[in-house]
Amino acid sequence: MRKQPAMSGVIFAGLLVATAASADPYNPAERAIGGGLVGAGTGALIGAIAGGGHGAGIGAAVGGGLGAVAGAATTPARPRHAYRHHYYRHAGQYY
Repeated sequence: MRKQPAMSGVIFAGLLVATAASADPYNPAERAIGGGLVGAGTGALIGAIAGGGHGAGIGAAVGGGLGAVAGAATTPARPRHAYRHHYYRHAGQYY
């Protein structure tokens, strides 16, 4: 009867990864949310393995906070010239 907790954990992990993967890599707020989700999930997993029920909560809180800070701090600059250069080069063909 251990299939139910294992299956719900797999579904939760898949939703967590899908949410983090859909974040805009150039938006610091979305990167903070995605990093926080991944950090909270990882922290909860490590905390549950290391310390049980209370360890999972502490691990989720610490991992979520560190993941959010790391996600926002590592946001790269948005490339500004690539799309406009392509648009202006081919804009004359549509008129």
